[in-house]
Amino acid sequence: MKTHIRSMTTALCCFLLVILLNFLLPRLLPGDPVAYLSGFAEEDMTTAQREFYENALHLHDSLPRQFGYYLRSLLDGTLGYSWKKQDTVAALIRSRLGATLQIALPGVVLSSLLGLVWGLYSGYRRSSRQDRVSTGLLIVLNAVPTFLLGLGLLILFAFRLGWLPYAGLSSGNPAHPFLDRVQHLILPVLTLTLAALPSRYLQMRSTAAELSSRKFVLYARERGLSHRRIRWCYVLRGALPPFLTMVGLSVSLCVGGSLVIENIFSVNGMGKLLTDAVYSLDYPLMQGILFVTTGIMVLSIVITDLLCILLDPQSRQGAQA
Repeated sequence: MKTHIRSMTTALCCFLLVILLNFLLPRLLPGDPVAYLSGFAEEDMTTAQREFYENALHLHDSLPRQFGYYLRSLLDGTLGYSWKKQDTVAALIRSRLGATLQIALPGVVLSSLLGLVWGLYSGYRRSSRQDRVSTGLLIVLNAVPTFLLGLGLLILFAFRLGWLPYAGLSSGNPAHPFLDRVQHLILPVLTLTLAALPSRYLQMRSTAAELSSRKFVLYARERGLSHRRIRWCYVLRGALPPFLTMVGLSVSLCVGGSLVIENIFSVNGMGKLLTDAVYSLDYPLMQGILFVTTGIMVLSIVITDLLCILLDPQSRQGAQA
């Protein structure tokens, strides 16, 4: 219990630190804070424009009062204002977040399920031929960069075989919009799943292999229980809490990976929005994206830690696992 509470507390502290850094960095970095907060260079602003931005950004007020305005923009859900795109940061993110989640969520779920089942079988049958082949294959896959994996799948299935579309999430006015969306999602989701699978497999395989040599598993075998029951009722029960913790910690990596994948497959999601913000020096938008991705990470950590507490009786009793 204490471990999970400490994990959730650390995640929340990191989230608060990101909020504080988002506020302080543009104001404390060398240079003009107006340029950082508006995204416009000093030489591109007239005196009237500079005065307008200073008033709009409350730069004439004290730092604590500015922080209060910043917190209000977070609490009211606007997350600030993008002067480059002339819209609130929340509205811009909301218009793109759906596309990103359509890639990230299936990728997280599929890689977690495959990693859990495959790693459990390999770990329980450690040193078998299947274990050696699977572990070696996924160690190699783990070394392949996500962008290279995506490009390889794109060349093979879209350009060489012509089985799947290569860009976007829709063909435009299709007769079957759901099937059309699924076809466009296959390659991005497959790329993210293959990129995230090795870490999940190796975590589950290592934990299952260690638990398979414990006395309670040996006693279960001596009692004549089937291997299937031992795997799913004994080994999985002990391996699930650390596996869920690892999945929660890596959700932000999957979201970050989906941003890279979106650029490969020309998906108009958060990745494209972040790229536009970086190239146009739209600092408020970059800060908003950092805030949202950090919030997703913290939420996933809290949810997985709560699940671990519910699934592990020893955690609820405060005992050592």
